[in-house]
Amino acid sequence: MKVPSSFLLPFVLLLGVLSGCGVQNVPTQPVGHVPTPGPSDPYVSSLSPSVVVGGGPAFTLTIMGANFASGDSAYWAGPQGCTITSTFVSSTEVVAQVPAACLIRPGVATVTVEPVNPSPIQFGGQITIQIPPLTGNQSYSLSMTPVQANDMVWDPLSEQFYLSVVVANGTNGNTITALNPSTRQFGISSAAGDIPDRLSLASDGSYLYAGMDGSNLVQRFTLPNLASDISIPLGTDTFFSTPYPYYPMDVAVDPASSHTVAVVRGVAAISPREQGGVVLYDDAVQRPATVPSFSTTTSNLPIDFLAWNPGGNQLYGSYSNVLSVISVDSTGLHVGTIYPAKFEAFGVLHYDAATGYLYADTGQVIDPATGTVIGTFPLSSPQGTLSPSVMIPDDTLHIAYFIGQTADLAGTQQYAIEAFDLTQFTPLGDTSISNVIGVPVKLLRWGTNGLAFLTTTGIGYPPESGNGVYFVQGDFVTSPADRTHGTARDRNSSSAASHN
Repeated sequence: MKVPSSFLLPFVLLLGVLSGCGVQNVPTQPVGHVPTPGPSDPYVSSLSPSVVVGGGPAFTLTIMGANFASGDSAYWAGPQGCTITSTFVSSTEVVAQVPAACLIRPGVATVTVEPVNPSPIQFGGQITIQIPPLTGNQSYSLSMTPVQANDMVWDPLSEQFYLSVVVANGTNGNTITALNPSTRQFGISSAAGDIPDRLSLASDGSYLYAGMDGSNLVQRFTLPNLASDISIPLGTDTFFSTPYPYYPMDVAVDPASSHTVAVVRGVAAISPREQGGVVLYDDAVQRPATVPSFSTTTSNLPIDFLAWNPGGNQLYGSYSNVLSVISVDSTGLHVGTIYPAKFEAFGVLHYDAATGYLYADTGQVIDPATGTVIGTFPLSSPQGTLSPSVMIPDDTLHIAYFIGQTADLAGTQQYAIEAFDLTQFTPLGDTSISNVIGVPVKLLRWGTNGLAFLTTTGIGYPPESGNGVYFVQGDFVTSPADRTHGTARDRNSSSAASHN
């Protein structure tokens, strides 16, 4: 995540020249041996410009060196896959055109000049890409309501959040409880069973589905009164000599039918947990066709998280870096295309109806029709299984919001919220949030100018005392700090009163 300039070095592209970079098929060398160019090896000695602002426009790179020849090409190997074009000028100079796509992700890249038949070792320049600090309007108010909860959803009809509150919270433990963001006060609360966790809200506001990890079922509640409705038992895994009950790893209600819900079934006592596949229920009646459970002896892949398309005829499942496209009909679920290596790491999927794209917490944007990664948001936070970002797309404001933590702030209580253009993937603004207790695990948009995030002890860990819901409200949400684009501010002429 980007953070204010007081916490960042100038975000630039530093192009330095190192020998031995960009090594391919390196032969065995004695310990401590540093390769040096041979008499006829092409090598890079300098790059101009030597400093380019990351996230900026395309630019021309002059590569100086020796032993270049007509037909040689410049190559860029970096964190963001891209291609540069180059023109031979002389034996000591090659000029390359570097597109903006090469500059959008932080990390280290290498620029080399290589002949048609390159030698095993290439000598090029090491490139560090960082994203520029953003300035502008960062006006917002911040408040926090302490609560220990596993999940939360926003109901735009009743204009309140629903939280799956754990027993350790004491008050309202093992309940589904409403929270009013305007007053920051809890509202109606309903007993929910043992370990309420994943929540899913029907698009028409009629039902709330809640996964009960300890009770091994999904409980449905009627809204807005949160009255307990039907229970959906998930069954038992009988493959092993000891039967193991399934628990709901994820719950996702069909946006086209509030009576239909998809559930990822897992077994807590077995690794991997994804033993029960994905099942579709109409009320409490299971459709016969299901996504098979994970198996090491078949092509069946595990699924952790689900997202629907708005028509209810397709479901998307994610596990690690794999996307599964699942068709839905009256008989149930049918696995179609499986696209590997679509995410950087473990992450939740968000389907945006306006763009038709899937947005991953780790920053990738995927067209589910083709499985193509059409873009990647240039996040400043490292993406891994221990401390990934969480995000929410907003097609009304045309903004994607992320919250996460840069590597240098790991272990602190400081996080940053970044805002990006939803389809151009360009940074619009960021702001720092201090004194955050716990790790953000859910980010939501609410009201006209609000964001809210829920913290727990960490990804995959239960919440503890001090965790809660943080409310961010004000101009930053609707009109993020502007770098050079002006897109968010131009689109949104109205802003709400707030204070820094």
